[in-house]
Amino acid sequence: MLMDGASKIRAMPLQARPPLTLMRMLGECDSLRALVWSSAAGWLVSLSLVLVQKTLSCAEAMEAFVEGIKDVVEPTLVLLLAWALGAVISDVGTASFLSSALDAGMPRWALPSIVALLAHAVSYACGSSFGTMGILLPLVGPLAFSLGGGDVPYLQHCVAAVLGGATFGNICSPISDTTVLTVLSTKCALPSHVGTITPYVVLAAATGLALCS
Repeated sequence: MLMDGASKIRAMPLQARPPLTLMRMLGECDSLRALVWSSAAGWLVSLSLVLVQKTLSCAEAMEAFVEGIKDVVEPTLVLLLAWALGAVISDVGTASFLSSALDAGMPRWALPSIVALLAHAVSYACGSSFGTMGILLPLVGPLAFSLGGGDVPYLQHCVAAVLGGATFGNICSPISDTTVLTVLSTKCALPSHVGTITPYVVLAAATGLALCS
């Protein structure tokens, strides 16, 4: 990401070129492309190591690669569907409708807590924090801006409620990729893992809700 951002800054005209700082490089980078290239590099390094050390044969390594691809297909589909839903929400004007409908009827102090509770429920149902953000942020942003009268700290408060609530299901949902990977890596039964981690997550969520408004 830093290399990509730095190359984009260096390609700018000298007169408009910003200083080459850490934040500017991260701000100018294409994070998706950087993640794709780094993932590909990580896979090639891992493949080279297991082949050179003769830990796996070439056929076994490719079989493991295919199995790994299967593990990420489901969360990828959830994320793509969440992006598609966000696009539909934007096209039909759901955010504007909710803003006008709730602007007069909802107290300003209640929105962050309601948003956090909704993020908890959605993230637990879909098991994806990024999917939850993709669903809720296009709705919450315009609503918070309208209800808060353009107050930026209030908008940030509501966005933070989405981001914090979205991690709830990502940690304790039985269908979350994080939960599944933890179970696979520790050889722990899924119900046992969910049952032991849920009280801690609920405690953190309840504390956040108590301080949210």
